[in-house]
Amino acid sequence: MLNSKKEVFLNFFKGKNLLITTHDLADLDGFNSGIALKYCFENYFPNQNIQLTFSGLSKHTKSFINKFSTKFPNFNFNYQEHVELSDIDVIVIVDSNNLNQVKLFNNIDLDIPFIFIDHHLNLQKNYPGNVSSLNLIFDNYSSTSEMVSELFDDCNIKLPLPYKYLLVSAILTDSGFLKYGNTGTIKNLNSILQDHLEIQDVLPLLEREIDISEKIARIKALQRVKLIRINNWLIGISHLSSFSASAASILTKVGFDIGIIVSEDKSDYRITSRAKKQVCLITGLHLGKIISEIDNVNGGGHDGAATLTGKNDVEESLNQLIDKIKETLIN
Repeated sequence: MLNSKKEVFLNFFKGKNLLITTHDLADLDGFNSGIALKYCFENYFPNQNIQLTFSGLSKHTKSFINKFSTKFPNFNFNYQEHVELSDIDVIVIVDSNNLNQVKLFNNIDLDIPFIFIDHHLNLQKNYPGNVSSLNLIFDNYSSTSEMVSELFDDCNIKLPLPYKYLLVSAILTDSGFLKYGNTGTIKNLNSILQDHLEIQDVLPLLEREIDISEKIARIKALQRVKLIRINNWLIGISHLSSFSASAASILTKVGFDIGIIVSEDKSDYRITSRAKKQVCLITGLHLGKIISEIDNVNGGGHDGAATLTGKNDVEESLNQLIDKIKETLIN
């Protein structure tokens, strides 16, 4: 992964106080890749101050932590809710390259250089303070945890068993249990697993009960869905106040090729989209690229999964999204 960047990337961090963080309400990939990267850096830079912080965790991440802690009761996740930024020389942001998703940067004028390690579409924004030449942003990976696993190899650091569980769990969930993965994903999983771990050992940590509120949200999404047909492709659009990702995925499972969920909260809105892999492969559809081209919104993602957020004019953003999807499906 690092290739020619490896030496200059690692040399940049020598002698510096590092802070690792991720997007708000960290999902499993953001959380686990952050935990693993901290361990990697602590071993590669043994005498440096390396801190880790999260501005909230997703519900699924909290559930995973509880199950993981039962299996590894002595494991210390070792992160802080608050850090003293005046002591930090460099910030490493994992699983995002959009500062609007990173609460640490919200409403604060930080004068600290930062670097992205991410697997989403490169937004190529010229953020002041970003050492862009050292960014590791490769959207051909299905998860940031894959990239971190390769960093362990590049640094010749052995992965202890708990960290294997962390990385495998994140790779599986972010790749949709390989639905959105590729050959590289399988190779990275195999490299981590080897003879020490079976995927079946990890799966119980990722199981979760769907509570009644999420079940109701899914049913409401199906009740409210609007159908758009483009040639032989079907787009489903619905509205919900919560569980938008879950509902968008359900739309694709019941027959829609593309599922879109619109969520509004006062002047703020979120549009979550999912597409079947077959649609992306056949038509070249990339929801993340489309969203990055929509005016006055923040967001991005992968070919088959992307989200945008904005203020006030939700209909304009939704219409732009649908028009751009139509253009791709027709062509």
